[in-house]
Parts: sequence; C-alpha cells; structure tokens
Amino acid sequence: MKICALIPTHNHHEVLGDVVARVREHDLPVIIIDDGSNVTTEQKVQALHDPENGVSCYRLPENGGKGVAVMQGMAYASAAGFSHAVQIDADGQHDLDRLSDMLDRARENPTALITGLPIYDESIPTGRKIGRWVTHVWVWIETLSTDIRDSMCGFRVYPVKESLAVWHEEGAGNKMDFDTELMVRLYWRGAPILHVPTKVTYPQGNISNFRMWADNVLISWMHTRLVFGMLTRLPGYLLRCGKFAKPQTTANGDDAGRDQNNQDAQDEDASHHWAEIDERGIYFGMRFLGTVYRFAGRHVCLVVMLPIILYFFLTGRIARHASHDFLRRSEQHGGGVAPTRWNSFRHFLRFGESALDKVAAWSGEMKESDLELPKDAEGLFDYMPRNQAAVLLVSHFGNMELVRAIASRDRNFRVNVLLHQKNAARFGRVLQKLAPESQVNLIEVTDIGPDTAIMLRERVERGEWIVIAADRVAIGARDKTVSVPFFGEDAQFPQGPFILAYLLQCPVYMSAAWRTGKTFKIVWHKLTDQLILPRANRTEAITQYAAQYAQWLENIVVREPLQWFNFYDFWAKKKAEDDQ
Repeated sequence: MKICALIPTHNHHEVLGDVVARVREHDLPVIIIDDGSNVTTEQKVQALHDPENGVSCYRLPENGGKGVAVMQGMAYASAAGFSHAVQIDADGQHDLDRLSDMLDRARENPTALITGLPIYDESIPTGRKIGRWVTHVWVWIETLSTDIRDSMCGFRVYPVKESLAVWHEEGAGNKMDFDTELMVRLYWRGAPILHVPTKVTYPQGNISNFRMWADNVLISWMHTRLVFGMLTRLPGYLLRCGKFAKPQTTANGDDAGRDQNNQDAQDEDASHHWAEIDERGIYFGMRFLGTVYRFAGRHVCLVVMLPIILYFFLTGRIARHASHDFLRRSEQHGGGVAPTRWNSFRHFLRFGESALDKVAAWSGEMKESDLELPKDAEGLFDYMPRNQAAVLLVSHFGNMELVRAIASRDRNFRVNVLLHQKNAARFGRVLQKLAPESQVNLIEVTDIGPDTAIMLRERVERGEWIVIAADRVAIGARDKTVSVPFFGEDAQFPQGPFILAYLLQCPVYMSAAWRTGKTFKIVWHKLTDQLILPRANRTEAITQYAAQYAQWLENIVVREPLQWFNFYDFWAKKKAEDDQ
C-alpha cells in the first residue's frame, strides 16, 4: 500500500502551509490541486511546490469544482503509483491529530473507504447542521442502510483505483455534490465504509465556497440521481440478499462470470436440483416488503414488486423454462392455463403475491376471517386437530404459510416447521422480525439424526404439529426418493417425510391453502391414522403413500396451476447411483 495526501483548494491559503506541514510529519507525500484560485492563493500554492521534499502542486486554469480537483489529483496520484489518497480540506477544519488513526484503519482495510465522522463544536452554522441531517436521511434511503453515518466530511482515505473507476464509468458531482455521491457509488460497488470520529471546527473568518442556491440545487439533483440509481439496482440488491455489489472474483481468483459457456453449464446442471437454485433474495425481500406493507399497504407493495418480478422473469431462464413446462403439463390434464409467455409472467406474479401474503400473515394483517372454512366450522381449530399431534404434509403450492401463521398465534399451541438447511436460518431471521411472538419453531432437516427424531417425538407427545414439505427432495437425499406418477410422468418424491411420519407414530394429514380472490381456501385430508412401513417392503409401502399424496396434490394443483411454485425441472430424471 502506497498512500499520499491530496489537498484541493480554491481561494484557501491562510492555513494551507500549516496543514501541509502537519501532514508531512506523517511522512506522506502531498499533492495540492489549485482549482482555479485567485492570484494570492496561486502564489501561496506555488511557494509550497517542493517535489524533492514531498510536496507537488498542480493548477487547474479554471475553477471546476471540488470533484474535478479531487479526481484530477487522484489521476496524478495513480500515475505516480499511489494506491490510496487521503483527502484533506485546505481550510484547517479537520483534526489532523486523527490522521494516524485514519492511516492505520486504511492499512488494515485496504478495500475500504475510511471517512471522518464529524464531532462539531458550537461553531457549526445551524443551516449547515440541518442540511447535513437531510442528506444523511437521503443517503440512508439511497443505500437502504445506515452504514454511512456521514457522507459529507471531506476528511477521508480513498482507494485510488476504485474511485477513478467510479468517476470514469459512472461519474459523480463536480462541486459540493461530489463527496456524498462518490461515497454512495463506492458503497454500491461493495467498498466497506469505516468511520473515525473527528473533531471539525469552522474557523473564524473562514471563506466558504458553498453557494446557497446553486449548490442546494446540485445536491437535490444528486439525490434524485442516487434514488433512481438505487431503484435500478434494487432487483440485484434483493437477488444478493441485501448486497448491492456483485461478486468480483471466483473462489480461485478468476474474474466471476468471465466464461459465459461455463456459467451456462452451471445453470443447466443446477436445473437438476431445486436446492442448487438459490431463491434469489426472497427472504431478504420479505423483510423489505414487510416494511413497505406496514407503512404503505398492500397495493403499494404490489406496485413496488412489479419491476422486481419483471427483472426476475427476464433474467430467470431456468425458472421461465420450468414454468412453461409445468403449464404445458397442467393444460394437458385440464389445468385451463395455456403455456404462453404472458401466463408464465402471471405465474411469477402469483409467486410474488404469495410472498406478500406470507408477509401479511406473519405481520398479523390477516385474520381467521380471511380463511374460507367449511360451513360447519366456526373457527380454524374446528377444522383442524387442535388437541391432537399431527404430521402435516404440505407443498410449495398456494400459501399454507397463512394457516400456520394464524394457528401459531395461540399461546398454548406450537407449530414445528421443518425446512431445508439453506433456508432455515434466513427464514428464521425474517420470522423473528415480522412475528416475534410467533409460536413457530423452525428446524433444519438436511440430515435428521437420532437426536432430531427424539426431539420431534417429544413434541408430538406434547400435542404439537410437525409440518414438512413432501414435494421436494433435499440435496443430501437424492438416493432416498421414490418415483410416482405426477401430471402424466413419473416424478421423484422424497422418502424422508413418510419415514419421519412413521417414526412419530401420529396421524398424517395432507393440507394446502390458496388464495381465491380476497379469501383463502383450505383443504385438509387425512392420509392415515398411522403410517405402517413393513421392514420387508418398506420402499414399496412408501411408494404407495407417496403416490396417494401425489394424486391428491395433482387434483388440487390442476385447479390453480398458477399457484404451483416449484420453479425448477420437477420431472428431472434421477441421477446415476454413482454420480456424486
């Protein structure tokens, strides 16, 4: 790491010599950029020019603004081989006693932007204080975080190469809009932002280059650009689970995505198993939707979701193909929805709407009155086994989440949901945010060992529900499947849910819920009072139970094919036994 100091100036010269002297105490080479200053400042700057002693001065013939001066200075720094530049104002506002701390943080975090976190005294003008807080709020919106605590302090350490890349590829403000915009755009690219508390004073007689009307207009336009920049990046932000930056390198250090043919091959291989296709930010997206839903309601949420869903539809080749294939199969079996591109997009829209319904359910916005119960049932537990333990076989169809959310609000009733390992932790964090009072336990099921089985057995003895999806094969259980007919062709269904139900020795129900207009229809069918799996022909017995479940599921799904949310090749052939 090679660091220099970069000092832009426009008509500031009174304490410039003192600032340079303090910086040179740290053995930092200094680059001064005179941004078209008056004659007096020009002469003072030229008097400091002493390359042999580490001070180089450059003059811009016309005043271009702070952004132009700083980035021209970074270009000089880059040409001289410097990797980082400490930006310091020329008017002596910054506490240079913290320079050592700034340099230490930069050396420990070479990819980060190190910035001062101002600690003001009484000298700060009230208007400046208010203006800074307005900018803070806008920056939190533009970054969807509070990681940047102050974006206007001009005392910071920049990574030179990355900063020049932003300037050349995206641009940033030329004047008082520069500091904030460059920081936000570096943050979007993945640069960590680290803060060092720094005293900042406004010296008496200090000359301000801030133009009240012109610079406020520039700053307002900057925030407009950044808000729209955030919105265009929002789909990728959700895709990466709350990260704006794309991965820059692969595990072996090669540029990510450099070989498109290899990427296509990976995509094709991923289509063989659902767990290898990440659900592209859906859990972080649910948190985001929860916030929007809480403050703006369902209709605004749907409007916000539309461009995000369109993005996923256009970029999700595997999911699009899977949707088309499924709609073709369902139409052949009376599904009534043609396999067109428009209907595939509607399929994606229903998936987004389902995610919103999950948010509404766990946030307490949906009540038991939203459920379409049988005429002879006064409440949810008149329809379900309230005082009896049960295994519920569910699927990725409709929104069974709604029923679980409403049922779990009973303080004396608990629901245990078995999830795939990759998603359990994420969904658990979302659930804790949306419904901290929920009586739902999330349990990882990638590998159910004796300890897990004993724990679940204890919960069954307490009369709790055990909920498990029976339509997807866990990534570690590809050799533990049975092949049964589903929409006209054999599909692989997992053995695990049926083995678990056998071990727990309690009634097994097949259940589903899906939206029908403004309410949700529920179906609830007992598969058996107790699974029996004879040792001699256990696989055959599991196949029979799985076939019953698949037939029951097909009869339900064909009614509402757009609410089938398995966006992968559900009928992919089982891999060879020796294929690892």
